[in-house]
Amino acid sequence: MCSYQFAIGLKETLLNVEDAIAHYLQGSGDKLDAYAHQELNRFARIIGVEKLVVELTPPQVAQYAENIVSSGGDVHGRLGPVKEFLAYLNKKGLSYSGVNLSSHVKIPRASIRASARVSQDTIEMSESGIQLLKSELDSLKSQREVIATEIQLARSDGDISENSPLDAARERQGQAEARIRELEDTLSRAIPINTRGLKGKNGARVGATVVVQDTETNKKFTFHLVDSVEVDPSVGKISLESPMGKHLYGKLEGEEFQVFPPKGSPRKYKLGSVKF
Repeated sequence: MCSYQFAIGLKETLLNVEDAIAHYLQGSGDKLDAYAHQELNRFARIIGVEKLVVELTPPQVAQYAENIVSSGGDVHGRLGPVKEFLAYLNKKGLSYSGVNLSSHVKIPRASIRASARVSQDTIEMSESGIQLLKSELDSLKSQREVIATEIQLARSDGDISENSPLDAARERQGQAEARIRELEDTLSRAIPINTRGLKGKNGARVGATVVVQDTETNKKFTFHLVDSVEVDPSVGKISLESPMGKHLYGKLEGEEFQVFPPKGSPRKYKLGSVKF
């Protein structure tokens, strides 16, 4: 399929963020290292893998970038791949109302200069989280032969210029290999969280289970603070890059704080307990 036909095909389809990243990686995956793959997948998880690309708005993108900047570390290395992906969406005419979302990813100059000096940080993860990633990696590697067979069978069908099964198998292979590279990179830097000896007086940090209370409604919420690679809001796992996690970090039991969500008015919470 020629690039023009590919672009038309994209425009005719309402892609979600996960699928859009997969298409992007198909064309540039070999030029991106595992770290870039990881950050694109991190972006998808935090923004929402099922969110439609046309629903991505400048405030959402700007808030994501601000959270990354405030968390410190290799800001340029983490935001650079996302900025390039968003520029790709604009080039393909897939952005929200034709807006170039990449212009809303602001990378401080100091971060750009420092990026060459910053080593890729270690990742603190729970033992169970590390085992889950290892299991996923083993599963993906075991699928390589199956996917290769699918590609071989699809090629044998004749004309490959308009071969949907072949395109589908190649896309699946690209997604699997991208995820394998990401998992291998993550696991190479993952270390088990050491919470031995930590108590509530040490404040909220990665590895803690916290209970917070909405001071207006008195409703209580329980969160587990994890690295972004373990984020799963459905079971209360949030990262320090989330609006809630960002303001929870370092807080002590009994402290009050405000959370500024991407939409709506700020809300006030009280940290009830911190347990490790």
